[in-house]
Amino acid sequence: MIGQKAFTSVLPFSTFVDGKVELLDVTESSDREIAPLTKGDIIKSGKWICTGPDSRFELSVDENIFYRAGSMSVVSFEHSNSFRLHSGSFIFCTKEKNSIFHIRSHDANATFVGSGTILIEATSNGGFKFLPIEGRGTLVTDKGGVHNLQSGRMILVLEQPSTFGDSYDIDLMLLIKSCHLLNSFPEALPTFGRISLAIYSQELRMKGRYEALIGDAPTNENLQIWTFGDSSK
Repeated sequence: MIGQKAFTSVLPFSTFVDGKVELLDVTESSDREIAPLTKGDIIKSGKWICTGPDSRFELSVDENIFYRAGSMSVVSFEHSNSFRLHSGSFIFCTKEKNSIFHIRSHDANATFVGSGTILIEATSNGGFKFLPIEGRGTLVTDKGGVHNLQSGRMILVLEQPSTFGDSYDIDLMLLIKSCHLLNSFPEALPTFGRISLAIYSQELRMKGRYEALIGDAPTNENLQIWTFGDSSK
């Protein structure tokens, strides 16, 4: 794509590990070898990263591109900008304009073009939740077309060929206060200043009114939702 930045073949490497985090090698040449993830490890294609309870890790490609996964998560990388989230939660962040990220879950996939701090959560129906904490760009699916990003506006990605499900406004201040992927690491993400601006911008735009807190999606037709706030507004 003209004007869009594709990454090189440089693979991500671990910059922080906390708790029980293991690498599972599922390549044909291996015997499903399991080894602990340690700081400085390069994440090669064909390896799954698995976190235990109360565990987390951070990867980096360079000073502008970071990945983080939380407790009880399983993720693998094909390239520095192409990953599959099998379960759990995951953040990727980039300051590079027009970056390209290919995202897959068990039964859905999409491509993000832009920059930002994006939270991904796998759902039990095989899809995933895509939530820009801050960012600019587009999300594209085979069947669903193009979705323009808006900070704090979460959208579901479902099935194959993939399409968009419902979208909801999420209270960024509440999310960020409770999000271990943002708060439980020794260093702040390079997009920290942009996240603060996104919170301020959302407060001005929404004036304290939000639609829902989102739980799981057991099926494509059944979305669990917990609402909050003053229903009289």
